[in-house]
Amino acid sequence: MTSSSRIFAACLTAALAAPLAACSPLDVFGPRANGEIMSLAQHASADRVFGDGKWSEMRAFHAEQLKDEARRLCGTNDAGEVPSSCDVTYGDTDLPAAGEAEELLTLTVEAADKVPDESVDLVIAQAIDALALEPVTLDPVADQDNADSDSAVTDEDDLEAVRAMLAEENAFSYGLDIALAHADTDLRDRIAALKKASDQRVRALGALISEEHPDWDSPAPGYEFTPGNTEPANPAEAAALVKQLEASVNEKWRRTAANAQSTEWREDAIRLAAHAQRGPA
Repeated sequence: MTSSSRIFAACLTAALAAPLAACSPLDVFGPRANGEIMSLAQHASADRVFGDGKWSEMRAFHAEQLKDEARRLCGTNDAGEVPSSCDVTYGDTDLPAAGEAEELLTLTVEAADKVPDESVDLVIAQAIDALALEPVTLDPVADQDNADSDSAVTDEDDLEAVRAMLAEENAFSYGLDIALAHADTDLRDRIAALKKASDQRVRALGALISEEHPDWDSPAPGYEFTPGNTEPANPAEAAALVKQLEASVNEKWRRTAANAQSTEWREDAIRLAAHAQRGPA
């Protein structure tokens, strides 16, 4: 029996027993929770049960986020309530846990083409946050042989995104150099570590476009101060600039990952976004 048939049968039984409490037609024909979103929520719930520590806590939060997203997609009725047809329980179906961040990355890359467009930001952000729980390796990105690899970036929009993020990383590094002039000892160490991490991302990005853009490793200075955003003059202002630079590059990486067109670049961009968010050890 289908889900709608079961609901209809339950409503009919209720209506015969107590007509005043009969179900609304919306209980039968109303909006349903998005299946792809609920599948991801169920995976997250399984991770919560079978995982531990920070991973379990994060995945519990992810499960609730996804259930909230399913409700949001269903919309509300005239009373401002989510229709009862929008069932966000998991039912009797068991799904395996993703198990770890790398498995979640694979699941997310595939799911991003199936969930509603307006939900892509959320599922991509969850994968980034999950990967960033632990140190992130860029080897799967940087070690590609783009002349022969099936995973090379070929979509023109994605290639433009690669080039744009190369420029952003160069601007990030240049901005850090500006902050360095007024940094105290601790901040100087932090800047050195941030620049090293940025260089790793730049090399990984360069591996994606070196065949078509051989001069990628000769960047021009790219950081510009805007009104209200002035060059630092003391250690406190230098620290504030570094914090701003980190927030900016992280936000741009998250947006880039969410906007990826191909599965190949989506996976790379999620990994690079997590690397940036994680920051240096």
